[in-house]
Amino acid sequence: MRYSALGIEREDWEARQRAASANWDCFRAPAALFCYIDRDLGRPRWADVGMYLQTVMLPLRAEGLHSCPQMAWSVYRKTVAEILSPPDGLILFCGMSIGYEDPEVGYTRTGRALDETVTFVHG
Repeated sequence: MRYSALGIEREDWEARQRAASANWDCFRAPAALFCYIDRDLGRPRWADVGMYLQTVMLPLRAEGLHSCPQMAWSVYRKTVAEILSPPDGLILFCGMSIGYEDPEVGYTRTGRALDETVTFVHG
């Protein structure tokens, strides 16, 4: 969805790689959060982590900050662990970029508005 919002065709591997590489500098945000979860917790608990992250993101917005959860970091969990040295038994769930919006940087919203992602059924 992100690539199509940026106007990148599925077949344009080079453009997709350039867009993905923005993850590795946290989209130029000055701060990053790395969220770990106990390796022994079942996948249903991973939803709890998502709710926790939202609970972190909402007060950030209330303070005027923007944030972007980044699942891409989980692919490089071993590399991140070499730098952060998390305790044994934890696994990287995601990263999150945190900072103030730069109005000079154009970006395209990915269409994740409530009315586009949720279907309300009235009974």
